[in-house]
Amino acid sequence: MEGWAFLMQAYNDIEAGLVCGLLGAASIPVRQKDSDSLAGGMRVVGGQAYEINIYVPEKMLPRARALLAAAHRKEAAEREKNELT
Repeated sequence: MEGWAFLMQAYNDIEAGLVCGLLGAASIPVRQKDSDSLAGGMRVVGGQAYEINIYVPEKMLPRARALLAAAHRKEAAEREKNELT
């Protein structure tokens, strides 16, 4: 995929949907690609695929990484806050 850079590999369709939704809300275009040909078959057999590669435009890769890092930090802070209460 020329002009696109690998951002991450999502564990399943749910994680991929969350990541793509977050990036889309920030106006970052995304593309998903199954990691291998068997992943698509898993959707038919098991209802979801595993190991989905997520790509963004090369020029938006730093912004996408920063957005995901910020989301992870926020999630960790909320988890820690909930554990203390």
